[in-house]
Amino acid sequence: MKRKGKIISIILSLIVICIYFTYSSYELIDKDISKIYNIYLSGDIIGAVSDKDALYDLIDEKQQVIKDKYNVTNVYPPNDLEIVETYAYDREVSNLEEIYNKIEETQDFTIMGYEIKVFNDTGEKFTINVLDKNVFKEALDMFILAFVDEEDYLDYINNNQDESEEYGLIYTNMDFIEVITIKETFISVNDKIYENSSELVQDLLFGFNFEKRNYTVKEGDTIESIAEDFELNPQEILIANSRYSSVDSLLTIGDEILIAYVIPEISFSYTVNETSREEYDYDNEIVRDDTKPSSYSQITTAGVTGISKITREYTSVNGELASSVEIKYDEVIREKVNQVTTKGKKVSYSWGWEVFQDTGTGWTWPTEDRYVVTSAFGYRELGGGKKHNGIDISGTGWGSKIFAANDGVVTYVYNGCSNNGSYPNSCGSGYGNQIVISHGNNVYTIYAHLLNSILVRVGQSVSRGQLIGYMGNSGQSTGTHLHFGVSTGDPRNGGTFYNPRNLYR
Repeated sequence: MKRKGKIISIILSLIVICIYFTYSSYELIDKDISKIYNIYLSGDIIGAVSDKDALYDLIDEKQQVIKDKYNVTNVYPPNDLEIVETYAYDREVSNLEEIYNKIEETQDFTIMGYEIKVFNDTGEKFTINVLDKNVFKEALDMFILAFVDEEDYLDYINNNQDESEEYGLIYTNMDFIEVITIKETFISVNDKIYENSSELVQDLLFGFNFEKRNYTVKEGDTIESIAEDFELNPQEILIANSRYSSVDSLLTIGDEILIAYVIPEISFSYTVNETSREEYDYDNEIVRDDTKPSSYSQITTAGVTGISKITREYTSVNGELASSVEIKYDEVIREKVNQVTTKGKKVSYSWGWEVFQDTGTGWTWPTEDRYVVTSAFGYRELGGGKKHNGIDISGTGWGSKIFAANDGVVTYVYNGCSNNGSYPNSCGSGYGNQIVISHGNNVYTIYAHLLNSILVRVGQSVSRGQLIGYMGNSGQSTGTHLHFGVSTGDPRNGGTFYNPRNLYR
């Protein structure tokens, strides 16, 4: 009987327990279940509200300063604010003002705008924020016009280029090299937001860390002289000061000139097909007549310049040559005729001394005709302040002939570089396969980036116009061309370079 009584007692206890829990459950169900919103800031919960829209409205109402600053109608919570909908029994909610105050401490409210991302080959390059996407579009147009003539650009985008014109430029393949995406999103007011295109294009052209520097024009200043003083390419002065149309633009004393290196943050590429009528100077040849006195000099054949119609094609990026120049068409309109001057060679005697007058033979161009000078002497490179100690001559093609510019003696030859250069490439100290010639009176010329099949040796005497090598692409080079330099003093040992164009004036 005792065992039977225990069993009955256990069963009754279980029944009582079940009745209790059943009753308790019904009691809980009868209580109200509330929908609330947990508020998280940077991953940490800062409270809960029953009406999320009321929080949005409070933020919008309180941030009139942001509205006035950016001329917007609405202000939104920070991007790292997360609102999670949930349900709870008797959950206390926070005071809206308390929640707002915690958010307001971050000063990281957002406004609606556009996020522009720029990607290069290695991934995301940078992000730009604007409130109006037309600000970005206008900045891109202004960026392009820093490197391309406005009329040519408009003709291109409107498909209005006149290909029937006999001479001129035809542009193709205009586009940015980087991938650019744009989307509408909430932008933090703590981030940089561009509100006008002028400010944005300035950063795109001169770099995001650009610091303004001004120069006041003084008497005698020119765009080229100011560029030289500040180690700039003259084109950089024109880009930074768009009111000047060319290096020959007149400056007014007292004008403020913006001084800045052009270090573009994006890359605008385009292909140019250029057809032009070009004249080529004749050479001056000297013929000696030993029957005439040394003072005799007479032009016996008048020189005639050559004229050709040439079509060239090349690619530029941000206004700088990015490929070799390719000759697509070459028509000789008039052959050049060299000018021949007959000079006396007869020796005369004075006080027992032999006297011989030789006025020299002048300088000849170091490449074949149909050339183009693709890079001038001076501060040619945008953004670097790096001086180019010569001129680059292209267009005559891989393996075309290179000539000695005047009589002289070869003082240096290097032919140990591959014929295919690159940038950067230190072979031959960057000059690749090269020749240096001394012309007397401490004047030297250097011929660089040649093919390694050089035809002269150190100590050899060469004559004006003698074939010495072939145009190539060796050393620090991005395309087939000749780097031609002239210096007072040995160019490899402290010589002072000057513009080779001066030899032909």
